[in-house]
Amino acid sequence: MKNKYTGLFLVIIVGCQLSIVNCSAQQAELKRERIFTGSGLYGFMNGGADQFLEYGVQKLTAKDIIFEGEEYNIEIYEMPSPEDAFGIYSLHTFRCLRADTLGCIDCLSPYQLQAVSGNNYVSVVFPSGSHIAEGNVDKVLRMYVAMDNNEIPVIPAVLKTERPYSGRLKYLKGPLSISTANSSLSRLMQDIAYTGIWFESERRSKSFRALIYLTNQKDIGKIKERISSSDILENTADYIYISGNEKEEAEDDSGLFGF
Repeated sequence: MKNKYTGLFLVIIVGCQLSIVNCSAQQAELKRERIFTGSGLYGFMNGGADQFLEYGVQKLTAKDIIFEGEEYNIEIYEMPSPEDAFGIYSLHTFRCLRADTLGCIDCLSPYQLQAVSGNNYVSVVFPSGSHIAEGNVDKVLRMYVAMDNNEIPVIPAVLKTERPYSGRLKYLKGPLSISTANSSLSRLMQDIAYTGIWFESERRSKSFRALIYLTNQKDIGKIKERISSSDILENTADYIYISGNEKEEAEDDSGLFGF
């Protein structure tokens, strides 16, 4: 949880598959490239930037390319850690057609492939939605981001969660991400200081489990006062692991692109 990782990209020159820009990239036509940092994100995504800034986004590289006659919009968000990259990714993945099948953390939905690569959250949108565009999207992803031998998020063993993680597990860092995930948890965490929350929900039963890493141990007492003792699954000096239920109907406006 508290491990720190250094380096945003690992350039490995071992043939075309492991390099950030491999041989196939020579066949792609770059139409436009833009780079955004800090508050510059607001010029790219308007209000959506607040959520990314909550996770500490450091840099966004956006590329528009043409490959095999199809248009692709690639966004590479450089985050402080693999956990932060997974966190922002986890808020944008819904109803994956396939999940975690590239030997990494990834989610394919209509018109979009999303993935976590080390400290990076990556989105590749193919607006046409054609079978050709979808068939080549994995190749396009690997043209610009190394997907092999990357550091992966450290997922706490206490969760006992197995792959696929995508679409099931979320990592929350602040009030914006918590309110997006679950309104009941958002109310519970008011005035509580924390460093991060691992969150799993069950859509049918509207139940959830939350592993909360606290900044101040005294806040464990506050949480215990707000929930039933039967909802406490485990607690230590560093965290409290709870279960709960969503009291309100969560609104899902993810749309075709997953966000």
